[in-house]
Amino acid sequence: MPVYKSMVLLLRCRDWSETSQVVELLAREVGRLRCLAKGSKRGQNPFSGPLDRWTLGEAVFSLGHPDRLATLMELYETDRFDGLRRKLPAFYGASLATELVMALVPDLDPQPAVFDLVVRTFDLLAEAEAEASRALTFAFAWRLLALLGYGHRLDRCVECDRPLDTDKPREYSAGLGGPVCLQCRPEGKGKIHHLTAKTAQAMAFLADADWREVRRVRLSRGTAGQMRDVLAASAAELAGKELAAARYV
Repeated sequence: MPVYKSMVLLLRCRDWSETSQVVELLAREVGRLRCLAKGSKRGQNPFSGPLDRWTLGEAVFSLGHPDRLATLMELYETDRFDGLRRKLPAFYGASLATELVMALVPDLDPQPAVFDLVVRTFDLLAEAEAEASRALTFAFAWRLLALLGYGHRLDRCVECDRPLDTDKPREYSAGLGGPVCLQCRPEGKGKIHHLTAKTAQAMAFLADADWREVRRVRLSRGTAGQMRDVLAASAAELAGKELAAARYV
């Protein structure tokens, strides 16, 4: 079995037995995978105690048959992002980010840029004021979609590429993956979401702005609600599942 050494972020941990856990993690050089951590709940183990999600560290693991669990052999913890557990808005943001990664990132597909984005976002959420968590979470979501090839411009129709008036409301089709003009408004392609000009401008800003600027953004309840609806519908189209944490962001 090939053995790998990589920086990893634990996404989900559950009990396998009285002494072991199954861990779903994102490895920078390997991608997303599920590992069996034998003996992780014993008093002395190579993992510094029972494993917990949102732990960052350097891991050693072996990969066997694709249909079987990998084996986590060692984990040297470097960060636990404690702020994600202390502050409810940060907790909800990290929960939504985790759901998106687990739903959209393929197994065993190396995505270093995605790994770096998740770690950066968790670091920012853990330290951010509560009011900044929404903007950071949505900024992560739009950037993740772009990295995975699902990004889009908000100033042009996704169907005909006709320019859209950035000062006017827009209609967004999750089925088509972007905003549409009146001529291209789809029939039978899923629900149409109405975005105010302010929401569309905020989405475009969060997708590209420097993180220092993103941390200063305070989203209104209405703007956040429209973004939440678009994100939830997009995830449903791409992954065929609802985002449980979306309602809390």
